[in-house]
Amino acid sequence: MSALLRSLVALPFALLVACTDDGEPDTPRSEVPAPLAGDWFTGTLSSIQYYDRDTGAWQNPSGSGFYFVFDADGAYETGAVIDSTVGGCTLRLLGNETGTVTVAGDRLTFYRHRITVHVTDSCGDDGERTQGEAVRDVAWSIEVDGAGLEWLSLEHEDGSIERYRRWN
Repeated sequence: MSALLRSLVALPFALLVACTDDGEPDTPRSEVPAPLAGDWFTGTLSSIQYYDRDTGAWQNPSGSGFYFVFDADGAYETGAVIDSTVGGCTLRLLGNETGTVTVAGDRLTFYRHRITVHVTDSCGDDGERTQGEAVRDVAWSIEVDGAGLEWLSLEHEDGSIERYRRWN
């Protein structure tokens, strides 16, 4: 299960933090190591970063999957595109999560600022939902496969592992 889906089903862990001038929580962050910094994805996404946080506008990417973007300054973004058809109804979920991250050896601590999920349903149950702050901790590693592709693994406390390929 992706970090985004975990965030959707987990109860938020409330933080008492100050806000920055732009209204974002002032959460811890650390420099992201060069091997981790950049864009990662899994699935068949045609594009990543399909949500404009400034305008609230959603783009319409094709495919399904999940992504992570790690900025060198400790900001992160993750998201999901999930398409499903059941009983004649077509459902599309677009999710976007932003926050900061600290790196300590092989551990990442994510400080979520917010997660926004937009759902369209051909059977009429469209909507948007936003959740606030939460914290989660994972182990991370990067491996290069026989084809020379870089893979990021994120291991959760329950032992589940997410794998993302570097976005080129």
